[in-house]
This record gives sequence, C-alpha cells and structure tokens, in this order.
Amino acid sequence: MIDGASTDATASILARHSAGIAVLVSEPDRGLYDAMNKGIRRASGEFLLFMNADDYFADAHAVADAMAEIAAAPRADVYYGCLLVRTPAGKFRYDPPSPEMAAEEMVLGCLPHQATFARSAVFERVGQFDLRWRRHADYDWWLKVMADPELRLARIRRIIASYAMGGASSDLAKGQPEIYAIQNASSVYRSAEWDRRRLEMFQEAYLKARLELAGLRPEGGGGRVRQWLLRHAPAPILSLSRRAYRWLRRHN
Repeated sequence: MIDGASTDATASILARHSAGIAVLVSEPDRGLYDAMNKGIRRASGEFLLFMNADDYFADAHAVADAMAEIAAAPRADVYYGCLLVRTPAGKFRYDPPSPEMAAEEMVLGCLPHQATFARSAVFERVGQFDLRWRRHADYDWWLKVMADPELRLARIRRIIASYAMGGASSDLAKGQPEIYAIQNASSVYRSAEWDRRRLEMFQEAYLKARLELAGLRPEGGGGRVRQWLLRHAPAPILSLSRRAYRWLRRHN
C-alpha cells in the first residue's frame, strides 16, 4: 500500500486494516505515477497490478479467476481483463479488444491498468512509469510494451475491476495533449499507414460528435445550436472542439 502522506482519515483506516497489508509506505511523493513506481520497486511477486483510490476488484474471486486463466495460457507477458466503469450516469462494462486490435484501441482510448496483470520482468525490460507524464504515464507504458516485439499480450474475458471515472486522467484539457504527444512519438504509429488510419479515426470521432450535437438543434434552428453550445458547453470541451476542427481543416 503506497500513500502520499494523506492528511485525511486515510492513516486511521489503514491502521485498522494493517493485518491485511503486507507493505505500507506513507510519505510525500511526486504524484500518482511516482507512487506506482514505489510499488514496483517494493513488489516481490511475479505479477503486478495497480489499483488506485476509488477503484476496487469486481468481486472476491476476480484475482483467483484471472490467475486460473493465466495458468491455462501462461505464455504471455501482460494479461488484461474487463472493467466495470462507474459514472455519475450509471455503470457500464468495458470489454477491451483482442491483442491484435490493441494498437487501434490505443488511438482513441487506452487498455485498463486496473484490470491488467503484468509480469515484473516487463517493468525490468521497458522501465517504470515515466514521470514526465503527470496524467497518462500508463498510456506511455502501454505503447512501450506494444512496441517491443518480444512482449506478448493476452486478454482475460472477465470483469477484473470496478473503475470510477473522474480522476486526474479524466481531465481532457490537461490530459489529452499528453496523449497526443506520447502517441505521436511512439514507434507503434510511425508509418504512413498509421498516419492515414489515425486521421480516419479522428475524423470519424469528430463526425460522430457533430452528429450527436446536431440532435440538440431546435426545429428550424440554423445557428441556434452553436449559440447554445457557446453558452453552456464547458470551456475545455469548446477549446478541444475548435482545435480539432482547425486540425481537420488543415489536413483535408
């Protein structure tokens, strides 16, 4: 258990459960991924999984069931499962794609570290989380894993963890530029074919967003939907929409 010297009731809660905690570190850190790196350095098992605040295993059998699947197909290095995603509007299940489609999934999304079992040797090979990235160092780590031809991925078809949206990685205005910088520099996407495919995917996502917004247009609405958005849409969403629109105009 890695805690960043919390000043709320965390310390007393941890004290009540100390019998079930193998390692406890509570000290100031440089953010989420610094804490995760501390966990990597102190881990002694064959597999590592990271569970952050507000997230938890889906049920009491999640780990045992995952280990049984891994034992039945032990040749992979990183195994990822499904998530139950909790939002203010309700819950939904996220089923990640097969390893063959993982690179495509990473263009507009990310594989779930809360449901991922990675062998400790993987971190020895590709390194720990890069602290240059405050919000998406796990995204950077995934692309490093995928870029290594010696590392094998496998999917577990079971819900492993329950994940609450709304953490640091959910801040689009601050986090998305990190993702674009990581993605653009990754060797996974360094080809003309991936440039074309990524552009197509961004165009499809932009068109889908425009069509969804068009559903807000009043009858005979003309430009009224635009006025509604300017008055009510969050500033980060408006900023991202304008940048995406300008980018698409330059590349079409």
